[in-house]
Amino acid sequence: MASTLLSPMVDYYNDEEELDSVDDDDDRSFRGRDSEEDTEDASETDLAKHDEDDYVEIKEQMYQDKLASLKRQLQQLQEGTLQEYQKRMKKLDQQYKERLRNAGKLSSTEQVERNYIKEKKAAVKEFDDKKVELKENLIPLSTL
Repeated sequence: MASTLLSPMVDYYNDEEELDSVDDDDDRSFRGRDSEEDTEDASETDLAKHDEDDYVEIKEQMYQDKLASLKRQLQQLQEGTLQEYQKRMKKLDQQYKERLRNAGKLSSTEQVERNYIKEKKAAVKEFDDKKVELKENLIPLSTL
């Protein structure tokens, strides 16, 4: 009987040892999961840092490209070879020539108007002079 009584106790203790070993396995697997999660978190952080570094690097490259482009445009502008500059200069030159033509036309028109006024005044004066001369010639005849 004592052996039957002890036997379940021994089994109980054996079960407890098994449970302890299962707990140890669970702890190891949890620790393994924690370690995996830590590794995942660390790799996510590394990825985030890597992505941020890539972003900064790309942004810096874009800045350098834009700066180089602007410097090239400035150099072309100073040389007078920048296409946009040449287009604008051509347009300004056309406007300048058009204004000169208009000014020439205006000047010609003004000159014609001035000549017309002078000739009209001269014609009026000549008419008045002839009128006076004719009146003077008519009066001596009537006195005769």
